[in-house]
Amino acid sequence: MTYFRKAGTLALILGTTAGTSTLAETLTVYFNAGHAYHTYLEVIEQFEADNPGWEVALERYQWPDMRTKLVADFAGGTTPDLVAEPGGWVTEFAEQGHLTPLGDFIEQDSDYGFPEDWQDSSVAKNTLDGEIYAVQIHLTCATLLYNVDMLSEAGFDGPPTNWEEFREVAIATTGGGKYGFAPNPSIAYYFPWLYQNGADWYDADAHEMTFGSDAAMEAIQFVGDLIHKDRAAPPPIQGADYEGPQKLFTAGRAAMIITGPWDVRPIKEGNPDLNWAVAPSLTHKEQRTMQGGVSLMIPAEAEHPEMAWELTKRLTAVDVEVATALQYGMTMPRKSWLENEEIANDPILSAFGSCLPYSQGTTTEISRSGAPVSQLETIYLGAIDEVVYGGAQAADVMPAAEDEANQLLSQ
Repeated sequence: MTYFRKAGTLALILGTTAGTSTLAETLTVYFNAGHAYHTYLEVIEQFEADNPGWEVALERYQWPDMRTKLVADFAGGTTPDLVAEPGGWVTEFAEQGHLTPLGDFIEQDSDYGFPEDWQDSSVAKNTLDGEIYAVQIHLTCATLLYNVDMLSEAGFDGPPTNWEEFREVAIATTGGGKYGFAPNPSIAYYFPWLYQNGADWYDADAHEMTFGSDAAMEAIQFVGDLIHKDRAAPPPIQGADYEGPQKLFTAGRAAMIITGPWDVRPIKEGNPDLNWAVAPSLTHKEQRTMQGGVSLMIPAEAEHPEMAWELTKRLTAVDVEVATALQYGMTMPRKSWLENEEIANDPILSAFGSCLPYSQGTTTEISRSGAPVSQLETIYLGAIDEVVYGGAQAADVMPAAEDEANQLLSQ
């Protein structure tokens, strides 16, 4: 783990300021290792400069390691002051009493613009029983990326807008060792298809898994048919990093992929000459897509909750969001970020940003129920894999998998 101090120097805070007897106040922050952007380090520098005697201990982790550490902290009663989380943790930990409700902070800082300036879905996912427990710092979504030249050579002057057009383009751009579409093996990338067909994998009102519904099965069958019937897509490339589709796209071997802003930099760096663009999400019965992102939460036993809130406000200020987006390609939750002139004039950021209002989290509702989400995902993905890898019909495998999932859910 790394601790950052002002002026960019590194230090381990030992309880006293080096060379003096003054006791240093330390604000401990858990952050994702890949998100310690220079824009955020500059915010922390300024925070320390504006608050003499305070130092920010920024501990950087990969998400699984952070969760392990945080759970142990909760059990031990000694927690950090501020924690970044990748989605799904907020309502879980709030339900267990481990998080600070933010209502008092929000009331005292009405000029901050929270929550009214945040995308509604980003607030809803962090709300439990009417209390808000976290502030979104990144908000991402997956949408369609397409190779302009490949589509043009196949006779298309723009991207597809619906499933029928998508299938037509995928078939037409396949051939010569190239595919029209490269699907991703991660379960999250199947949710846009469900949502666009008016389906979901979980019904919160009934507290039942619903991925065996006709609409849900039709969505997965559409992807399976692209692979096994139309031969317009390869089976998803397995790998721990899920970068297979991006690599095919960057190499000019896939005309279309569905991904988020996290793949923008690898594409640009991997093939600067590639002529590509970002399109709105497809529409079938609905225009929707899946949502991701990161939120900041204050543990209930944080030693310095007021200062954690102050740092949260600074990290999520509009000017910081704009600077971070322009430098790192990350998309943001504030409505005023999307309306910013610099963002509006950036064709990639604005295109991803335009999808945020109709995006939704894949586990928001089911996480509130306390269900074993990872086990349910394993069951669902196992059935999907039978369709996309084995060529099975969704109607032959999904109902049984749904029954298995509902048995687990009822325990």
